[in-house]
Amino acid sequence: MDLIIFLKDGTQHKMLIDRLQESGINGNNFFIESSKEGRLEIPLDSIDGFKLEAKRTYILQESTQTHLITAVGILSKHLR
Repeated sequence: MDLIIFLKDGTQHKMLIDRLQESGINGNNFFIESSKEGRLEIPLDSIDGFKLEAKRTYILQESTQTHLITAVGILSKHLR
């Protein structure tokens, strides 16, 4: 499963949602971190949208699910 974040400049960042460790806001930056792909930080005011993309059904571990729900909540609240 991938989290794709669309930026206002037309680019996008894609991160594999596997073994998420942390997500949140640091100053004016949204961050998300996984054990496989490291940490991604993006300024909140440059985010234009996001989507979750899955090619198959995933079973998330409890900690990964909690971090994913937090990340989606932050992005959804910011984009209102």
